[in-house]
Amino acid sequence: MLTGIEIKRKMVHLATLVIPVGYALTSEETVLLFLIPFFLALLLVDLLRHLHSGMASLFQKYFFGRVLREEEKPTLMGSTYFIFSTILTLLLFPKSIAIVSILILILSDTAAALIGKGMGRIQIFGKTLEGSMAFLITSLLIVWIYPHLNRFSGSIAALGATCIEVLPIKVNDNLSIPLVAGAIMFFGAG
Repeated sequence: MLTGIEIKRKMVHLATLVIPVGYALTSEETVLLFLIPFFLALLLVDLLRHLHSGMASLFQKYFFGRVLREEEKPTLMGSTYFIFSTILTLLLFPKSIAIVSILILILSDTAAALIGKGMGRIQIFGKTLEGSMAFLITSLLIVWIYPHLNRFSGSIAALGATCIEVLPIKVNDNLSIPLVAGAIMFFGAG
């Protein structure tokens, strides 16, 4: 079932489209100049909520159940993983591959959550087949629409990212999805 928290989370997720769009319009240096300090501040807040009781109670009162899921309590927040993986993706891959990998994370993950939680019926590893199909279709659309990209390796990356999204892997998918998609496109483009 699609909940208010999931809709809020996906609205925030979609707002991060400013990152790949900004990168497409500017340079890696410009985007990193914004993302690195933002990541460090976010990481500091995230660590403080684990180490400082006042910060922990503030998060419990205002964030958990509103925009943060209960499973984020013992770990870093999904947003911390998201910004970290975005920085790594920008540093590790050529511009077109980095942009597509980040778009897959933002758009395909959003499609999977909205379709899976809104209409999903067939369960696979705690997710839904419908959500995973939405992830795959959205990923394929991204790699086929984006210019100057090897369509074959992009399609394999879409499939690989879908597998990472659906499989019960303990690594946060905000970290694993863009790095797996980017690596497949990077090594498969040759």
